[in-house]
Amino acid sequence: MHRPRLTAAALFILAATVAGCSSTPEEQLISQFFRASRMRDNTTLANISMVSFAPTDRGIVQSFDIETISEQARRPMRARSLGQALMEAEATDQEFSDRKQAYQDENLEAIERVLEAESEGEEPSRRADRDIQEAWTQWRTEMAEHARTVSDARAALNEARVVAEGSTFSPAEPIDVTLYEGEIASFTVRILAQVRTPDEQDVEQTLEVTLEQAQLTGDDGTPLDGRWIITAVDEVG
Repeated sequence: MHRPRLTAAALFILAATVAGCSSTPEEQLISQFFRASRMRDNTTLANISMVSFAPTDRGIVQSFDIETISEQARRPMRARSLGQALMEAEATDQEFSDRKQAYQDENLEAIERVLEAESEGEEPSRRADRDIQEAWTQWRTEMAEHARTVSDARAALNEARVVAEGSTFSPAEPIDVTLYEGEIASFTVRILAQVRTPDEQDVEQTLEVTLEQAQLTGDDGTPLDGRWIITAVDEVG
């Protein structure tokens, strides 16, 4: 049986009911974040955020008031499709590498003469070696292209999976997010913060805090909702 998913607003209302009416859930999370940043509590920060508000760089938030909360936005969590794209790129690269190695083994002596001539800034003296040089140059060009394709695919996957992994991370029950479909839900909270700067000045800053949550679905249709985490704290205005 599928469990119905709750919207961000509904989840926060539910959490607020449990926690009491003294503060809203997003306020509790943001307060916990600034407290952990102030105390350099990296264990807590790792569980609730992907960023920090380092006292030595940005100062200490002493208090804040929430000004606005945005509507929730959603985007596809593309780790699964990008993981498949990476595997395909790696397989293509391996097939190319095997063909390149076979050509190299078959023409090793000529390639060594070509490389020696190139290192001395000269052209190969033999016509056959010049043909090998042309072919080997093409092999090297294609090798660089394949490496770039794999690198780009890996970078795209890493970017797509980072929020989902942070939101669902559990040392006791680790999961591979590339095995799931789903979405990333997000919204922003604009706050007016009283900040003690690193040079001990008391200033007022408007900060925009981004909260995100992975909402995933397994192959059997079972939903897996991660926790809300803070992914950005930007000064605005």
